[in-house]
Amino acid sequence: MIKAIQYFWTASIKRQLILGIALVHAVMMSIFVVDLVEKERDFLTVQHNKTAKSLTKTLASASTSWVLANDVVGLKEVVTSIEYYPGISYVIVLNLQGQVLAHTDKQYLGKYLSDDKSIAFLKGDIETKSVFENDSYIDVVSPILRDNQHIGWARIALNKNEINQGLYNVTLDGLIYILIAILIGILFGYFMSIGITKGLYEILESIKKVKDGNQDAHSNLDRIDEIGVLSYEFDNMIDVIKASKEELNTINERHELTLNGLKDGIWDWDIKTDKAYFSKSWKGMLGYEDQEIKNNGKAFFNLVHDEDKEKVKNALHMHFKNPLKNKYLIEVRLKCKDGSYKWVLSRGKVLLDDSNNPVRMLGYHSDITIEKEHEAYVLKQQKEMLEQSRLAAMGEMIGNIAHQWRQPLSAISMNSNNIMADVELDIVDNKALLEYCHNINEQAQYLSNTIDDFKNFVKGERKKTLFKLEDSINSFIKLVYGAIKSNNIKLELDIDKNIQINGYSNELIQCYINIFNNAKDILKTINEDERVVFISTTIENNKAVIRIKDNAGGIPEEILPKIFEPYFSTKHQSVGTGLGLHMTYNLIVEGMKGTIDAYNVNYEFNSKQYTGAEFRIILPFDIN
Repeated sequence: MIKAIQYFWTASIKRQLILGIALVHAVMMSIFVVDLVEKERDFLTVQHNKTAKSLTKTLASASTSWVLANDVVGLKEVVTSIEYYPGISYVIVLNLQGQVLAHTDKQYLGKYLSDDKSIAFLKGDIETKSVFENDSYIDVVSPILRDNQHIGWARIALNKNEINQGLYNVTLDGLIYILIAILIGILFGYFMSIGITKGLYEILESIKKVKDGNQDAHSNLDRIDEIGVLSYEFDNMIDVIKASKEELNTINERHELTLNGLKDGIWDWDIKTDKAYFSKSWKGMLGYEDQEIKNNGKAFFNLVHDEDKEKVKNALHMHFKNPLKNKYLIEVRLKCKDGSYKWVLSRGKVLLDDSNNPVRMLGYHSDITIEKEHEAYVLKQQKEMLEQSRLAAMGEMIGNIAHQWRQPLSAISMNSNNIMADVELDIVDNKALLEYCHNINEQAQYLSNTIDDFKNFVKGERKKTLFKLEDSINSFIKLVYGAIKSNNIKLELDIDKNIQINGYSNELIQCYINIFNNAKDILKTINEDERVVFISTTIENNKAVIRIKDNAGGIPEEILPKIFEPYFSTKHQSVGTGLGLHMTYNLIVEGMKGTIDAYNVNYEFNSKQYTGAEFRIILPFDIN
């Protein structure tokens, strides 16, 4: 209903003017009529009250002698003389006790008044006063006095029929005036609206002509008011649009030439209709002529490699869901005209409507085939370097294992010699024999576990798993235990047992080994009683932080920035390849989406000051 009224009001300027002016006239005249009626009501009421009191006083004065004489017949004549005065409802003469001595209605003669209002004035002040008043009549009493002695009451009720009739006539006249004012307002508004809207209709007609393609459709109104100004500005706008259109056509031609000359391919996709624009460069990138690919979204999806289709759909879905958070930036393979595939970097941005529904998307394609081939070559090189690094680490661990095996092999040899001696001397004791066998079995189990640890490291697949940092550090310690013991290195651990990583445990162990091997080589140069490696794990800024620190004096400042570069080493070629820390950097940064840095630190340990190198690894809890 409200919308219908709003539409009716705003649909036409002419209607607004007519109704507006008529409404103003109606409101102003209504206010005038209401005010006039109220003032007339007040005036007539005051006059009516004065008349009622004057009649009551006259009745009281005429009744004085008849009340003293208690002459009912004389009082009746007095009452009758007033009874026919216009508007009289009733006339009463009372004694002081409230007994009716005369009344226009004979049935009340001799009776006493007992209503509350009558009792109130009988007991009240001796004066002329109103007993009761409403919209229909007024009841007034006046004392009957003889030589200032109160002897009775005169009471008259006067109806307000004349007042109400007069107010009715005034109101009726006012309504007629209001209707006349509304008609005048409608006529005035009508003629005013014709003068205003005539020019607007001429401008609208010119707009329709422009819409139909007539760029020279000027309104040319000969007016100096606001409509004339609007007409003048409209004509100027038509001239500007015409010039702008010519300039835009020129720009579009240049733009088309520019797009066709670019190496990148431009695309524009209307998501609702599936219509699309692909620049000549976009199609030429794949070896197609302009007319050989249909201009719709389906044509693009048909060219996407089967293995990449789901990736494209997911990327579009996430981008449509939250364009600011989820950028559309993916690498896909598109089928060329000759049947081969090219790697393309597809970038774009979606446009949403008011309901956050995707309506249009624009973007461009870049041919990254050469970059992807180079990336594959680099990846192959990195794998080869990783294998070299692993082989070097395996060499180190084989030496560690050889050292770790010396003691258990000696124990096995000693126990077997003891058994052979007892047999030769014929002093075999079953209890002693069992103890020798038990010792041999313990040492064999130790050797087997060492082989298992080595085998797990060497054959470990690149498979993402959820693991505890504590477990990966313990595995690392087992693998390098021989080197730790043979080089008299003390380990100081401060491990948070609750930290878990969803990543590649084996590659992280490889990183520990590479860092440890560098620390070990430097620690060999200092007093073997002071060789210490510190390992700690903490959670900082919602990420896992691993710190590995030694006390070997630190890394020279001039080479510190270069330590992660490939083939950089301060050791002799027979000792190191320079790949360990470089591979560690790649495994942490590229493989596990973390960071690694190295710096020198000064600290106190066992009441003694030390300087050493500290490696800090920061990893997300989930590498995805």
